[in-house]
Amino acid sequence: MQWTISGLIERFNGELLTGSSQVALTHLCTLTEGRAGGIGFFSDTRYTAAFYQTKAAAVFVAKDFRPVAPVAASLIGVEDPYRCFCLLIEEVQQQKMAPKCGIEFPSYIGKEATVGANIYRAAFSYIGHHVVIGKEVKIYPHVYVGDYVTIGDHTILYSGAKIAAYTEIGSRCVIHSGAVIGSAGFGFLTHSDGSYKAIPSVGNVRLEDDVEVGANTTIDAATVGATVIGQGTKIDNLVQVAHNVQIGKHTGIAAQVGIAGSTKLGDYARLGGQTGIAGHLHLGDHITAIGRAGITRSFPKGNITLSGTPAFEHKKFLSCYAQFKNLAPSKKK
Repeated sequence: MQWTISGLIERFNGELLTGSSQVALTHLCTLTEGRAGGIGFFSDTRYTAAFYQTKAAAVFVAKDFRPVAPVAASLIGVEDPYRCFCLLIEEVQQQKMAPKCGIEFPSYIGKEATVGANIYRAAFSYIGHHVVIGKEVKIYPHVYVGDYVTIGDHTILYSGAKIAAYTEIGSRCVIHSGAVIGSAGFGFLTHSDGSYKAIPSVGNVRLEDDVEVGANTTIDAATVGATVIGQGTKIDNLVQVAHNVQIGKHTGIAAQVGIAGSTKLGDYARLGGQTGIAGHLHLGDHITAIGRAGITRSFPKGNITLSGTPAFEHKKFLSCYAQFKNLAPSKKK
């Protein structure tokens, strides 16, 4: 890739704060790994030392930023340095990834399947009967798509993704390798002798538009009805979403989160890594869970940050923890 500083300034409505606009830019870089031709970004004071020591050719910074020491890099002032850098990352990715289209063999597609224009169907992929696939969909090797699945336009299923029967996937979704969508829920009847009988999952999973599901994540089908992942929600790797869970739109879920059955989670939630949520709870909009939070009761009003196990309001948790860690150890008799 090649960019010019003047071109980036025009593209992002920026301004040159220091340095030359004639520097050639050839690659993206971090501040610590910066070298000639590289462009990075600075938006977090934790990286102040790296910023002043960087050897990158140019750095995106906030428009109102003013360096307090000399910087070798040309500084491009923009409204959102991180966003500008991410847009360049997308540009690089699009150039690196060769366009995929057409049908590779051997692959299988069932009877009465409907397929949109310009799809990519890789070798060793399996598409069941009565499946409906939109246009510009990409299905990579070893993907399994069960019967009666629907997949919206521009969705990508990466290698090894498994999509169970009757799953509904919206447009522009991304399902990463090893994800399982629509597996049987963890529900059992307990007999009088203590043995178990599985309760079948006759419902399905519905992913709304622009959902992303990470590698080796599992989303269980509903016992009846649907397990729903709302529009724009992003789910990391190694996440477990149980049967009949309802997740709102534009929620972010980090790795190793577990959500038990029939819990409802509102819009714009943020769940830190290893958060656990018990079943049949109602969590309102704008819930934030600090990593390893254990949520055992409902917070239907939302707009709260939770910590600890059992989880409660983060500021109160910090206050309690400050007292706890300062407790004198008990004296042995």
